[in-house]
Amino acid sequence: MPPLQTTGICLRQWPFSETSQTVSILTPDHGVVRGLAKGAHRVPGSFGGGFEPLTMGSLVFFHKAGRELETLSEWQESKSWRAPRREPEANRAALAMVDLTERLNRSGEADEHAFSALHDGLDAIESGSLPNEVLCRTLWRLLTTAGFGPLIEDGVPTEQAAFDPESGQLCHFENNRSSWRLSPSTVLVLRDLVRESNSGTHQAEAWAKSARLLAAWSSRVLGEVPPSWAWTFPSGLPE
Repeated sequence: MPPLQTTGICLRQWPFSETSQTVSILTPDHGVVRGLAKGAHRVPGSFGGGFEPLTMGSLVFFHKAGRELETLSEWQESKSWRAPRREPEANRAALAMVDLTERLNRSGEADEHAFSALHDGLDAIESGSLPNEVLCRTLWRLLTTAGFGPLIEDGVPTEQAAFDPESGQLCHFENNRSSWRLSPSTVLVLRDLVRESNSGTHQAEAWAKSARLLAAWSSRVLGEVPPSWAWTFPSGLPE
């Protein structure tokens, strides 16, 4: 079978041996590719000295059905997002975005929209946008792309709004006391996300609360709490 060539974003890498790595790479046309790069650290070599998370490049690999790890043959880095390596808030946001991206795309199916969401989010962080806003918008896009976007109805009064984690929708708190009560500012953020508004009028705290809500809903969807959630949301999530 001839090799496959694509563009990818390196999500994670693990040492396999002194010179080799196993990696997880998000691609727009092959989903998440998990593979083995033999001799990745050799310089000169076919892997540019190795893989680093939060970099983008061109990837060549061989696919064989039923194989747990693909065989990677070439990687040429073309872009690196450096802000998450310098700034703690940017790092927290980027790790959470990567965590959810990888878990929602475990099936290996192609999803160019997920690739675009992560790429755009990392670009926004790199350009200096508020990390919590970028995180919130990216989590929303990833969930919506995967078919798990929360249902945010306009008919629920802002002051009485809550989120039902069982159905994934906005509800009236008085009618569902087991739901998560929301602040009015969070409701306004969610409704702007539905409208795809880029008004930028929300306070930093509102973006942070909305990101926490989407992270909590993501954990319900996944049936697990991604490891990065503890680092990204140290104050905890709604339960």
